[in-house]
This record gives sequence, C-alpha cells and structure tokens, in this order.
Amino acid sequence: MKKLFLCLALGAMIFANTGCGNLGKNADDATKVAITVDSFLMTPEVWANKDVLIKGTVSHVCRHSGKKLFLFGANPEKTVKVNTGGDFSSFDIKYEGTDVEITGTVIEDEKIDANYLNEWEADIKKNVEDKDIKVCTAESQAITGQKNDKAKVADTVVDPYADVKEFRKKLAASGKTYISIYAINCKTMKEIKK
Repeated sequence: MKKLFLCLALGAMIFANTGCGNLGKNADDATKVAITVDSFLMTPEVWANKDVLIKGTVSHVCRHSGKKLFLFGANPEKTVKVNTGGDFSSFDIKYEGTDVEITGTVIEDEKIDANYLNEWEADIKKNVEDKDIKVCTAESQAITGQKNDKAKVADTVVDPYADVKEFRKKLAASGKTYISIYAINCKTMKEIKK
C-alpha cells in the first residue's frame, strides 16, 4: 500500500512539474515561431494576450509622435499596428519600406462600436464643414489639404466617410456589438537584411 501511495505521489509530482513546465514553454514558444502579417490578420483574436514574433514590411511610421508603425505582408493595404514599448520610446521613420522582425504582446487596442462610429462620423462632418478635410483613414494615415469642393486624389473623388461605412458593414456582418482591433505592443525590433 505504501509503495502504491509513493508511486502515485511521485507520479503526481512528475506530472505537475512537466505539465506546468510544458504550459510555460508552449506560451514562450510563441515568441520563437515567426508569424506573418497575413496569418495574423486572418485570426488576430487567436493571438490576444500572447507574445509573438512577427515579420513584415514597415509601411508607415507615425510622423506626429513616432509611437506607432504599421506592418504589411503580401498586400500593402492590409496592415498590423505596432505600438512602442520595450526599448523603443519612438520608432524612426528610417524603417519605412524595410523588412523587420518584431517581438511583442498582442493586445486589444480598440473596440469599435456604434457609438465610436457615430463620433467618428461627427468628427468627419465637422471637418468637412471646415475648408480642408482633416481626417485619418483606419490606418491613421492623414487625409489633409484636400479642398471640400474638389477632394480629389489622382482624379478620383475621395469619400471622407468611406472608412466609417466600411466599419458599419463589418459591424453589421459580425453580429456582435463591437469589432475588436488588435495591435502589438513592441518589445524588440530588428531589421531583416536581405
């Protein structure tokens, strides 16, 4: 009986040590496995609150604060927002157009609901009534200096409400009360030399 108890106790200790150790290692392994921007964008909620290593090309560094940049993969129109953190108080614009490898934690950066969209639309309307449109796209790229009476980019009329309309469609299709927008809080970043 004592041998059986001793074997069960020893087995439980081994299971507890390897079981917990494996869980921790699996969580840490996420930082060792590189994902692409495209795979991240397919199911960003899977990565929420996890550390990841992501590779992509920097499309834009915020000029106002330098506190965010955007990565793209196969399609430059589809980006992932990366916030400063770790060793970075700001990102240098020299990284625009370069391939980088970033480790960081995936966060729910924003929740877009009907109230958010109503406020966004009201801000756009207020700016449209001004002589220049001063709004940003969903990727935080400024649309400025366009006269309201012309508002053209390469002979194409720009609808300042296009992004709001697109989010309204996504919200309706989701069946939820909000859309989560995920971003990565940067811990480390290095340029990938070709």
